[in-house]
Amino acid sequence: MTTRPAGFDAALLAYLPALRRQAKYMAGARHEDLLQDTIAMMLSLADKCRVETFRTWAQIMMRRAASNHKRAMRAEKRVAPTVDLKAAYSVATPPAQEHAADLAIVTEALAGIRHGDIVLRRADDELLREIGEERGVGREAVRQLEAKARARLFDVLNMKEANNGSSKR
Repeated sequence: MTTRPAGFDAALLAYLPALRRQAKYMAGARHEDLLQDTIAMMLSLADKCRVETFRTWAQIMMRRAASNHKRAMRAEKRVAPTVDLKAAYSVATPPAQEHAADLAIVTEALAGIRHGDIVLRRADDELLREIGEERGVGREAVRQLEAKARARLFDVLNMKEANNGSSKR
């Protein structure tokens, strides 16, 4: 257990609102986690603090805690989620034949539509920026091309539906 210098607790309580504001600025929605980690780090290293330079020391502790948070978040992104295949298989349902037929109709219609490939790529979670870089245009231009292709797709599907006399989409 570390011994805290005289005045440390008072300085911490006085500076707590500023720490909270700094945590909100640095971590956004996860500011409470950052604040708690900072306070825990400060309390564990309290014997190394000089009360005269408390403000500077507290900011350094927050930056260190924020750096640890960023490192942990990057590590979380790298770790692939594990899936229990037996459990997933037990709750999985095979695609209905009707859905496969609908998908075939949509992909066939997209093949005949200008910029239909953008709609397919976006459905596959490709970013506007990536598509734009390939085409030499910006994200907004790709978004507009996608919107036009989607509108054209709906028109084509509605015409096919009207020609077939079907009431379902």
